[in-house]
Amino acid sequence: MMADARSQLLGVLHEAASQDYTVMRQAEEVLKQWENESSFFATLQDIFYDPSIHHDVRVLSGIYLKNGVGRFWRKTAKNPINAEEKTAIRQRLLQFMDEPSKKLTAQNAVIVARIARMDYPMEWPDLLPSLVQIIETPSGNERLIHDRAFEMLYEILHELSTRFLSASRRQFAQVAPRIFQTVANMYVTYTTNTVSTLSAQTADPAILLTELEIVSACIKCLRILMVSGIRDVHKYDETKTFIQLSKQRLEEYVNIRSLLQQQQQTPSLENIQEMVNTIIEDHGSLYLGLQKAHPVSCALCPAWTDILGYYWQAIIHEGTRLTDRYKTGEPVDIPVFEQFLLQGMLLIKETIKNAAQNVDNPASEVLSVTDEEKALCLEANRIINNQFLTTEFVNACAEALITKYMLLTPVDMEKWEDDPEGFANAIDSENWEFELRPCAEMTFMSLLTHYRDQLCPILLDLVEKVAHINTFQELLFKDAVYAAVGLGVQSIYGRLDFETFLVNRLIPEISQKNAGSKILHRRIAWLLGRWVNEGISADSRVAIYQGLLELLVTQDDMVVRLTAAHSLRQAIDDWDFEISILLPYLGPAMDLLLKLLNEVEESDTVMKLISDLNTIADRTGEHMVPYAPKIIDLLVPHWQRAEDNPLFQSALVVTFTKITAILKEQSVHVQHFFLPIVRYGVNKENKAHVYLLEDVLDLWWTMLQTAPQSSPELFSMLPSAIGLLEYDTEGLRKTLKIIESYLLLDGQATLQQCAGPLFSGLATYIGSTKDEVAASISYVGETALQSCPVQIYDEALIQSGLLRNILDVFIQDQLYAHAIMSYMTLFARLAICDAQFLLNYLRMTGQQVTGTTQDDFVGNVLERWMEKFDNIGHTRARKLNCIALTNLLRTNDPVVLARLPHLMAIWIDLLAEVNEVDEDLFLYAEADLAGDVAELDQSSEKDRRSKLRREDPVYTTNLSEMVRQALRIVEQHYGGAQAFQDLCLSKVDPTVLDQVNKALTNQ
Repeated sequence: MMADARSQLLGVLHEAASQDYTVMRQAEEVLKQWENESSFFATLQDIFYDPSIHHDVRVLSGIYLKNGVGRFWRKTAKNPINAEEKTAIRQRLLQFMDEPSKKLTAQNAVIVARIARMDYPMEWPDLLPSLVQIIETPSGNERLIHDRAFEMLYEILHELSTRFLSASRRQFAQVAPRIFQTVANMYVTYTTNTVSTLSAQTADPAILLTELEIVSACIKCLRILMVSGIRDVHKYDETKTFIQLSKQRLEEYVNIRSLLQQQQQTPSLENIQEMVNTIIEDHGSLYLGLQKAHPVSCALCPAWTDILGYYWQAIIHEGTRLTDRYKTGEPVDIPVFEQFLLQGMLLIKETIKNAAQNVDNPASEVLSVTDEEKALCLEANRIINNQFLTTEFVNACAEALITKYMLLTPVDMEKWEDDPEGFANAIDSENWEFELRPCAEMTFMSLLTHYRDQLCPILLDLVEKVAHINTFQELLFKDAVYAAVGLGVQSIYGRLDFETFLVNRLIPEISQKNAGSKILHRRIAWLLGRWVNEGISADSRVAIYQGLLELLVTQDDMVVRLTAAHSLRQAIDDWDFEISILLPYLGPAMDLLLKLLNEVEESDTVMKLISDLNTIADRTGEHMVPYAPKIIDLLVPHWQRAEDNPLFQSALVVTFTKITAILKEQSVHVQHFFLPIVRYGVNKENKAHVYLLEDVLDLWWTMLQTAPQSSPELFSMLPSAIGLLEYDTEGLRKTLKIIESYLLLDGQATLQQCAGPLFSGLATYIGSTKDEVAASISYVGETALQSCPVQIYDEALIQSGLLRNILDVFIQDQLYAHAIMSYMTLFARLAICDAQFLLNYLRMTGQQVTGTTQDDFVGNVLERWMEKFDNIGHTRARKLNCIALTNLLRTNDPVVLARLPHLMAIWIDLLAEVNEVDEDLFLYAEADLAGDVAELDQSSEKDRRSKLRREDPVYTTNLSEMVRQALRIVEQHYGGAQAFQDLCLSKVDPTVLDQVNKALTNQ
């Protein structure tokens, strides 16, 4: 940047704010080039703070300053901002409090907070003292400065409270009490003002709104200070007094909200109402945060049970208003404040849980370290149980939740009618903390779990009371009672005779058809799904299958059918599931499920039904074969429509994989459907590739496993499989499995088509430090070498660098011995296939190595190979390497013959080891033991692999006979027994010779 830096920068910022895209892009490039210039960010700050400059340009300069702080402020950043410029920027950051633009001050607050996270307290020790002073003694427009200061303080506290180092946490705890005093005083001042003003209804709306925003910011700051900074809130008068006052203010704001709701609505009044709502919610967030962080400490505060009691009374009062809707059919006069009630329920739910934990294990509380703290824990528990969780409260709470909050609402019924699929999907939603009825259900579950002895008799009595109903109100109550029976299955199991209840109550009620029966039918379908896994007898399981099928019929409601479908899945996905019991019902069930699948429209619904089908397919296996064509016909069109929904596509791929596995050899008839899907999923040009790759690889591998023979269609995908080796992805193991499948399917065709790329791809992974990768790479390479004559791939193997990379790793000892010997399996297999080819290759390589002769190089490789033999763990691999070395001996190569004594030591070990193990052990490779990539239990590929293994010399070779034969060949090479003895055996330790003879004799 040149002399007049500020003017130039201002001009470029004007251009960057232009509506002309070309001008804007050019300006952005210039700004990017200037980022590393001295004083660039200080000048940005100067423009940002200049009120004479256009607002949009100031906003843009603030954005660049904020992003620059994130990227260049740390000392370890590339091209960091220098210390002098940082100091200049920090000195001005707190001089922006009287800025009228909320948008600009919000940006400035974030900038300050980001710098504070990095610089406080070491580089910027006076930040918080200065900010506190501004709050306590503002100069100028007090209300405006307080609004901006608290906005900034909240951002700073939020950043500082999330630092994880213990030193940072201690620093925060040290400053929290002083800041708390200031903020609490401001809370008192502004809540007093706003409550008085709102009650009198005489305020200037703009001033009132600002003061309400200050109150909200104060509460948020106090929440952070008490949750993250002040550990024992019950020990300090200031915090106890604040908690007591906050409860009073909360009541006042709730009352004011009711008054505001009754007034004539105007835009300014709506804004005020919204801020009052926010303040009420902020109080709830404060209490929830305190309860989560300091469950014992907050319970010891005198006002805590009063706060819980206030929320409970509000829940009861509002619940009564809610149920009145059913009697009048009219909406309530003042809308229910759901968020306020939700926070109350969450407080009560957490109180129940904490009290139960303290009873079960008082010493497990976070504070319970010393005896004093254990005593506090017990005292807190006593207070909560005596003053809040009384027997009367537990009964009243259960009753209120069931009779007032677990009822289906008019809004629920409207959703049911307007969007049945959306309503059915919402039932399984995990967002229970954000909706009243689901939150009430979870609170009831917690209550019943911890007070089962007290509540179960009451619940069972309610079950009897709702046996006969007459009105719609009673129907909704019956639905809620059945919901309680389902939610409390763990608590009332053994107390409710469910099988009798099923036969005498639920099954007859399924047959009832009337105007409101769909509500009861949907609940019964759900209830069956909750209870079916609880040790149900075979007869009851039959009744449940029959009942769910009746609820799945086309004439019934969509929500009922979807619920029944999901419960049917749960009935089948059970520990006690027996296929023989299901088989008479599987056909009708599949017909009804597929009909339902054909009718639904939303992708979420299709995905859930697909998940149901997948589970049923897993449990029923080959019995699903007759339905596979229809499933494919239904789902393939969904694939075509799901292009913008990769998660949906992924779910479809999982189903296609299961169908392929079930079809086994018949899967050849669906390859034309699934191969284009595989091609799409492995194409890195598709954005969905990252979501689909893992599942698509499963589908591809399953098709190869089940294929009875090779086909041009399958082999058209082979280059794509080889291409995936270029990317070191999480799918590498599966990619290698797919390549192995091609080799097993038709090894000669695979290598004729792709030997060069395959060996080159494998070569790039030689040297991987992961044992499992080494084993997989080696196994695929070994399968390739074993699958056809060496002459087909010899040139490609040499040119690829695979063997040279293995040799480099082997000679230089770059890896763990186990991994190195995994790679040497390829040399062993090559020695078995063509020993002379391997020796020629080693000599050729030795010729390229300086400082050694060809024979010395070969000898060095053989020495290392034999020395590391004991690092081979698996018996099959040990026999493979032994056969390989013995096969090399049969070439009568002088370098190999010179290592006969060392080879004899290996024979002694292996001949004894082989004699002790079951020969079937040689049918399994070490790679088979890796359980992270699961293959099909039965498949054509397993047969192909078994055939290859049974023809493998490792399995077929009698090692002792091979050793005898090798010794005879060497003996002939030396010119007879005497010459062999004189020239060779005489140099071997007699003890070794004796052990070899004994080992050969014992076979």
